[in-house]
Amino acid sequence: MRVRKISALAVIVAAAGLSLTACGGSGGSSTAAQSSTPASASNSAGGQGTTGASSSDTSGSTSGGNGTGTGTGTSGSTGKKAARTGTTASGAMCRTEHLGFSAASAGVENEIVVNLKNTGSATCGMHGFPGVQLLGADGLGDKGPDAARTDTTAPTVTIAPGEETRFLLHYIPDTSGSGKTYTKLSVTPPNETVFDVLNLGGLDITIPATTGNAPDVYVDPIGYHPGTGK
Repeated sequence: MRVRKISALAVIVAAAGLSLTACGGSGGSSTAAQSSTPASASNSAGGQGTTGASSSDTSGSTSGGNGTGTGTGTSGSTGKKAARTGTTASGAMCRTEHLGFSAASAGVENEIVVNLKNTGSATCGMHGFPGVQLLGADGLGDKGPDAARTDTTAPTVTIAPGEETRFLLHYIPDTSGSGKTYTKLSVTPPNETVFDVLNLGGLDITIPATTGNAPDVYVDPIGYHPGTGK
């Protein structure tokens, strides 16, 4: 009888051990499941961060920001390639390579209108003052003064393909008879770093050869409308 009691006790202890082992296994599975969830969330957050970086990198090219939302790197690359082939994204900033420049008389003495025509395939916009420098007959080898900005408020301008916007250039002419004559302009659109050179076509600017503290040439912001005076 004593042997049987020990055997029964052993069976009970063994059963309890199996129960504890089963509980331990369940706890291990739960821990493993919990630890796998943050890893998945981390990967998701990393993906969002990568997407954000790509959007930021292509912010200069609006076409990249307005892309399909997937494969932003490819979209940005496509935008750059499209720009080289003469295509612009609707609503993008106007680029020098998609603008045609020409000069015309403003109908007022000592004022010149500079026209900027959208030669791209989509609408673009500008806001602010252009950079303008006078150039002599020898072009970039004969640089004159930079135009100073007036206090005119700059509007936001949107131009469709084939349309034009413009700005007004004012200058104080030479009265001494020994001034310097400039026949070209270097023009950089607002928020751009690339300039273009245009010939004034007979609208030559003659200003004093030496200047004092006050500039002799002034530029208004983009958005001048002929006939309105602004």
